[in-house]
Amino acid sequence: MDRSGLKRLGILGGTFDPPHLAHLRVAEEIREAFSLDKVVFIPAGFPPHKKEGSYSPFNHRWYMVNLSIKGNPYFFALDLEKEEKPSYTLNTLKKLKILYPQTELFFIMGPDAFFSIHTWWRWRELPDWANFIVLMKREGPLKPEDFELRAGKLFGEKAKAFFFFENTPLGISSSMIRRLVKEKKSIKYLVVPEVEAYIKKEGLYL
Repeated sequence: MDRSGLKRLGILGGTFDPPHLAHLRVAEEIREAFSLDKVVFIPAGFPPHKKEGSYSPFNHRWYMVNLSIKGNPYFFALDLEKEEKPSYTLNTLKKLKILYPQTELFFIMGPDAFFSIHTWWRWRELPDWANFIVLMKREGPLKPEDFELRAGKLFGEKAKAFFFFENTPLGISSSMIRRLVKEKKSIKYLVVPEVEAYIKKEGLYL
């Protein structure tokens, strides 16, 4: 891929077990809202917050991510965390800065991750390496100012690296899809058709 014209890059990490339509929609909405040139999907190799063996092998999740994004020219995937154990966000951001030294990075994260960011490895250093786009739920007890106050309390001056975005709530989760598969129920219209076929072919989540 040509890196010279890449000025603003979105980063969507996660276990992606499996990747679903909400992942894709969030990436597309943020790409448009923040004028990002591309969004890179980075499946976690060994998520530090999950017990090893509680998620599918990397090769399955990597393949499903690529199946999911292949129709969008603004999306691509990197396997930067494939061998890293555990997979720390800070290390991934540093690798991306080596790959794209002139590119402004925007790391996308959900509200739950944001409110637990103080438990992440070397979390105070994170805004030194990227901006952060935090998804906000349109309904619920938390208001936009609650997110801003939280960022200010944790990061002080570095809080300017945090942006807050109200995405379209689709109510889809990977855990819900795994449950439906286990119960032998349809997952049509929750994942792209190729991922649905792959899950069935490989017998995942049964």
